[in-house]
Amino acid sequence: MELFLDLVFVYAFLSVTDLVAENFRIEGLFQGVLVVLLLWRAWSSYTVLGNLVRLDKGIMRPLIFGVAATILVTGIAAPVTFTDRPGGLFGPLIFVVAFLLAQLFALLMLTYTVSGGTRGPLLRAWLPFSGGAVLLLCGALLPRHLPAGVDGGSVQLALFFTATVVDFIGVRALGADNWRIVSVPHWAERHRLVVLIALGETIISIGTARGLIGDPPITWSVIGGSALSLVVVAVLWWRYFDIAGFAAEQALQRWPAATRSRLGRDAYSVLHVVMIIGLVLIALGLKRALSSVEPATAYRWDQLSTLVLYGGVLVYLLGLVALEHRTIRLLGRSPLLGIVLVTTLAPVAVRLPPVGAVGLLAAVLTSMVLADLTVFRRRHHLLHRQAAEAAIHAATTGVTPKELFLDLVVVYTFIQVTVLMTRHPTGVGVAQALAVLSLLWVAWSLYTQVGNVLRSESIPVRLSVLLVVALTLTIGIAIPQAFDVVPDGLPGPMIVVVCYIALRVLHLIALRLVVRPDRAPHARMLRAGVPTAAALVLLLFAALASSRPHAPEELSPLAASLWLAAIVVDLAGGYFVVQRFWQVSSAKHWTDRYALIILIALGESIISAGVAVFGRAISWSVIVASATSMVLLATLWWAYFDTDAIVGERVTQDRTGNQRAALARDAYAYLHLPMIVGLTLLSFGIRKTLDVVSDPSGPARTPLGHAILFAGVLVYLLANQAFWWRTRHQIRWVRATGILLVAILAPVTSPLPPLWALTILTAATAAVMMIDSHHAAELRRRLHEPPPSAILTSNRP
Repeated sequence: MELFLDLVFVYAFLSVTDLVAENFRIEGLFQGVLVVLLLWRAWSSYTVLGNLVRLDKGIMRPLIFGVAATILVTGIAAPVTFTDRPGGLFGPLIFVVAFLLAQLFALLMLTYTVSGGTRGPLLRAWLPFSGGAVLLLCGALLPRHLPAGVDGGSVQLALFFTATVVDFIGVRALGADNWRIVSVPHWAERHRLVVLIALGETIISIGTARGLIGDPPITWSVIGGSALSLVVVAVLWWRYFDIAGFAAEQALQRWPAATRSRLGRDAYSVLHVVMIIGLVLIALGLKRALSSVEPATAYRWDQLSTLVLYGGVLVYLLGLVALEHRTIRLLGRSPLLGIVLVTTLAPVAVRLPPVGAVGLLAAVLTSMVLADLTVFRRRHHLLHRQAAEAAIHAATTGVTPKELFLDLVVVYTFIQVTVLMTRHPTGVGVAQALAVLSLLWVAWSLYTQVGNVLRSESIPVRLSVLLVVALTLTIGIAIPQAFDVVPDGLPGPMIVVVCYIALRVLHLIALRLVVRPDRAPHARMLRAGVPTAAALVLLLFAALASSRPHAPEELSPLAASLWLAAIVVDLAGGYFVVQRFWQVSSAKHWTDRYALIILIALGESIISAGVAVFGRAISWSVIVASATSMVLLATLWWAYFDTDAIVGERVTQDRTGNQRAALARDAYAYLHLPMIVGLTLLSFGIRKTLDVVSDPSGPARTPLGHAILFAGVLVYLLANQAFWWRTRHQIRWVRATGILLVAILAPVTSPLPPLWALTILTAATAAVMMIDSHHAAELRRRLHEPPPSAILTSNRP
């Protein structure tokens, strides 16, 4: 539940870069920082709440779904926090009201769910909230009523700044001793995850730097700049998840309750927001750099862009140094070296072109890693041993940070699959997008299989993961051009296929290294590689057919046949020939990985909903459609995570040997693919619906968008039913009736306006899930208190 909420915050933080990009000057940067601080306060409120009570039980679930819808509206309104677009509702007021509602929900839930001696301080927390609310509302409304000679923008900025200061100082003045951290692992893991999510937002900014519309050519400068940008993000990820994140948790564990609360507030609630601000600035700087690599757009790269990029890295490293000093009393090593080098070389970088400036920054940050392995080697190894307990726990009990880092790149590739559908909104375009999605799924599931066996955080393993991330990012950049060639650009089909071949070859090498020779003789390994080789050869011929100069826009019958044959050979070969390699050593890790990919697909749908209304005036129709989309996504979340995910995990744990391998292959590696297909189709359908709702005079409604909206829900629910049958050998007749109802509603609602069709689909799906949930009450009681996900270890009540 908390991760679902975090995915909505992903979009909200992502929209801050759009706010600054529209007003790219010092004032705009200050506005962006204020919005980040406000969003952080909202996020941290729910982190405190989640540390005290379970958010996935009883009435808390629908309440959190309502909060998620509110945060989505906040993110949609974030780009117009300080301006307004004509033709719609007043943007600043929409942002302030949505933000205050999110904060109000958190305070109400904290006040009425926490009892005992902590309720008094919580009641006093209403004072800074009330003061900040008045200032924010004045900041939104007052500038419209000021005399003509008064600068309303400066007044508005001053009021927002004062409200932020009042909120932060007021909460700090309440004292850290007045609240307690119930679960240190949960508290630390929540903040590690938000840093990871912010890093993922930076990766999405890299991929979407040149926009989500049109067909800009892919050049070597684009690929090189993206690779260097990924090095920057990867090193920053490494700096935090190598030592600092785990050492801070162990330090928090050692202190008594009173000191622990103060340390948790300072090291996490305060210093982590500094790192988040740094990452938002880095995302903006990399976005500016990669959108300026072509001669026609080089004018966008200026001195301020360079300073934003280097300043973001500097802010992030300062926050990291402060975190290490506050928790483990460490001051020195490579982060300080990085601060010195970034500060020294920034004047040089302002004279370089964008790729050169990013390359210089990547070299500086890489030197930090090399310094830890050479100059500071002894000290670095000592710190590793001090943080070993928390790091080993994270590496052996759940999904590791490096796996989540890879998953965040998958978010971007899913977005690009939807972009491919949007650029080619025909049946052929949808088929092309699903073909690419199938390849991405095969590669991801195979690396999940290796990660389930290879539980290592060694440097070679991390470097291998970063190479996989780089190849996946490159595929994502080329996905919108996976079946055609844009003039003056590199052939998109060849980029996709060559990178995919590299991914599969790396997997075969990894499989050979992790599987014991006595369990998989050389001849069996060769047989396992035959279908893979055949599929890759077919894909290569298909790419050659699609990469011909002046090729028609429509995929040629030959290339289509080759793609289809390659996918069938790859999936069938993986099912029949490679079945002996589907061994699962950790059922918990395996099921968590697939649960997370479902969450990621839901998050991609959330981002698509926000992207559809970007740049449009905010109207009541947009707000209602966005909230309705969130309810629909929450309902589909409920369909999987209410009982199915828990039952699947329990059944997988109970099976052993070949039975567990067969279940892992069927129920997860293969039956989760149509779930992802359904959510991807739904993402496209929501995007097309919101596109029409947000601009009624713009694009006309198409029957394809309506059909795919309903088809996405149908495919997802059918796959969910098949998953249940494979794990429980039962048919849930309520859901089967619901699937039939959605199928009937698809043609019936076709003549209706898009918003009405979306509302009817959401109401029908929610009603079916409520009835099914009532019927599953006995099963839920038998499952009683399901163990929380290993990625969020919890001791909460």
